[in-house]
Amino acid sequence: MKVLILNGSPNKNGDTKYIINKVMERFPKDTEFVEFNAFEENIEPCNDCRYCWKNKGCCRNDRMEIISKDDYDVIVIASPLYMEFLTPPLFSIITRLNYIWSNEFFLKFKDLRKKKGMLILVGGGTGVPDHAISIAEIAFRFLNADFNIKTDYIHSLKTNFTKVEDDKELIEQIDRAVNGILNV
Repeated sequence: MKVLILNGSPNKNGDTKYIINKVMERFPKDTEFVEFNAFEENIEPCNDCRYCWKNKGCCRNDRMEIISKDDYDVIVIASPLYMEFLTPPLFSIITRLNYIWSNEFFLKFKDLRKKKGMLILVGGGTGVPDHAISIAEIAFRFLNADFNIKTDYIHSLKTNFTKVEDDKELIEQIDRAVNGILNV
């Protein structure tokens, strides 16, 4: 099994990474993980050049091929909440998925295999994740990933009051999500 993790956090040892590590611990030992950090990759957003209206894929040559290679079984979108939204670099990556929709709509080309999706959101402040969830659901749909908000969503949304390590519901959410993906 191969798991692609789209990490939207700028903090290498922050709350989002803490949860990612806990998720990774629960997968079988032979699971291959590829972590794609949005802040390190510096992926430019879609600029509506319309290349994908007439050609397969995207005109930009960058590390987005890790996603478009489509050789993973599970995709994890993980992000802290910034103003109730995914981080801007992660959102830039998601805008680049527009080529998938355009290829299907204009070229009638769709070749992404079925996979499973998992969403991890972390935040303090208002703790309202609705906008972030909506965008993640669109990304999962474009990537042909099954995602169920009731089973595949992990969150710790009061980190300004409770440390993520002390969030009593977190481990239960992680176990539910990973076991659901593994069909345990």
